[in-house]
Amino acid sequence: MPRRNIEDRDDSRHIGRRQWLSALGMAGAVTLAGCSGNGGDGGDGSDGSDGMDGSDGSDGSDGSDGGESLELSDFPKFGVDPLYGRDVAHTLAERAFEQSEYDYSFDGDTMVNPDGDQVELDIYHSAGQETSQLTADFIAQELGQNLGIDVTVEAIDGTRFNNEYWTAEPQGGTDTVNGEEVTWENPTPQNPGPQSVTSNEAWDMSIVFGLNTYPLNPLTNSVFFDGATPFYNPVGYYPQFNAQELFDEARQATSVDELQEAFVEIFENLAYEQPYITLLFSDDIVGYNPELEGPIENFSNGWDLPAWYEGEPNISGSYDTVTSARFTTLNPLFNTENGAGNAIARALDQGYTFDENQDYFPLLYDMSTEDGEVWTFDVRENLQFSEPYGQVTAEDFVYLVQELHQADWAPTAASSSWDGVTVEQTGEFQFQATLESSNILWPKTYDPLLYPIPKDLVQPYVEEEDVEGLQQDEELLELQFTGNLGAYELTEWNRGSGTEYVRNDEYYLRDIDEGPDLFSEGPLFEEASISVVQEQASRLGALETGEADSAAIPPEQYESYNQNDNVTVRQVPTPYNTIISVNQRANGWNAGPGNLFQLVPFRQAMASAISKQDLIQGVYRGLASPHFTWQPRWSEFYPETDG
Repeated sequence: MPRRNIEDRDDSRHIGRRQWLSALGMAGAVTLAGCSGNGGDGGDGSDGSDGMDGSDGSDGSDGSDGGESLELSDFPKFGVDPLYGRDVAHTLAERAFEQSEYDYSFDGDTMVNPDGDQVELDIYHSAGQETSQLTADFIAQELGQNLGIDVTVEAIDGTRFNNEYWTAEPQGGTDTVNGEEVTWENPTPQNPGPQSVTSNEAWDMSIVFGLNTYPLNPLTNSVFFDGATPFYNPVGYYPQFNAQELFDEARQATSVDELQEAFVEIFENLAYEQPYITLLFSDDIVGYNPELEGPIENFSNGWDLPAWYEGEPNISGSYDTVTSARFTTLNPLFNTENGAGNAIARALDQGYTFDENQDYFPLLYDMSTEDGEVWTFDVRENLQFSEPYGQVTAEDFVYLVQELHQADWAPTAASSSWDGVTVEQTGEFQFQATLESSNILWPKTYDPLLYPIPKDLVQPYVEEEDVEGLQQDEELLELQFTGNLGAYELTEWNRGSGTEYVRNDEYYLRDIDEGPDLFSEGPLFEEASISVVQEQASRLGALETGEADSAAIPPEQYESYNQNDNVTVRQVPTPYNTIISVNQRANGWNAGPGNLFQLVPFRQAMASAISKQDLIQGVYRGLASPHFTWQPRWSEFYPETDG
């Protein structure tokens, strides 16, 4: 997914809003990405007396286990007492069995399918990441003990999982969702159609990817949860609450307070329905060269990378990082991978960022508004593409949005961000964007964040509607057009092994008035590199010996590296969660007929079978927080409770 921290890591239920708003607090922000690799690579309400299970309003009280005694609040905290363990997991699973048209049941402590065989599922984790493997092993153990499911743990490369399992060929189609016929008008590889549209390879569960919770402005979560047909829905989740109506209400907010209020009900429903099985939020734990000046324990760590230096603030040396995240493209129009986002960011800036105070900081353009509906973009006049494309103007950005991001034939990574936005050029270096409704927090959604792409480069593909040619264009893939638009120039992309750069002597940021004084000399490294190293031991070895200036530290080794004089360890907050993606599509349940993952009570049973605290203490060494409401605790949209 696009750019994030500069370092790697790889039914309608209601709640009294006033009761929850009194507890909303804590400042925070968000990075820019849709998903991230999980697993140690870096990174409630009313009394619930209605007994609803989130699907048909029944309370499951006819279950043979005495399930009528189990009541769920509107913000149930699955995975901690009293909603953790064998009994509650069995109760919720039996509610799901009652809803299923197939005869699933328990034989003692063992969950069995209609043929009487034990339910067997698989779970994928990221290959080469010890924390990811330990997490998967822990989940398998918990599901075995508390639900009687036999779980096979499998390692997989993240790129392969993305290409063969996580995404699919967009097909579209229709399906009945909550009693209404729904059509997938704009299918994407991340949401190719109804639950019947599946990926090339079948899978049950995964912890390979976590999702960005967008704490700075949760409106961006609509990309995941705005009904059954949002841009990003690899698992085929159908919300059983009126998600679209609630997101529409949130879009009308004109202040942070109003947005907080609007999101209470959305987060309530997501916590109840468990679209993904939520587990925890962890910091990115990053080890740095102790001579390196610049890294901070802040969500915006890396925003000022051009001002980082080693030893003395002179132009010298090389900034070298190691990561496990391979990437398959550097094309900024189509990239959806974190690793590639970091690699692109070395050589190409986007429109703006947020500083260490989470304040808007203009890079390529500034943004302003009077009413939150009409936004003015002022493009810097010292921006140059590589020859023969010349100066960057407002026309390049307007053409990019109108002819690519808003084009049906070219599903770019930013397509969903510009849906319904009217863009027009108002001057050589100025353009305006008019939203369908006022949104004074629009920049914080990261939707208006653009890469600069030369109009003359992409126009031939636009005229031919040649999406394949656009995806494979060498100038885009090799970042040959970037001129003075990035801190470094890409000199080599070794497919599968990383990227190499040299200092950009013409970097535009040296001529701006904003930012740290050292921007006037930046970047302060003569060279840079990103090396893809699959083996964790090799990555850590490179950090210890000084071959690398930064690398992710797995939680289980935090203490030892924190006491190592050769490494400075930083805990960097992120918006990324560790979740179990449960495949609700037709090929997402290989244990028998039907798909229990499609049923809310079964997803709740899964969440109740896995101890968040034991996972945090045992695998993450206490360096994480339990995940309940789709926001990290440092977000101002996190609903604090004492329950």
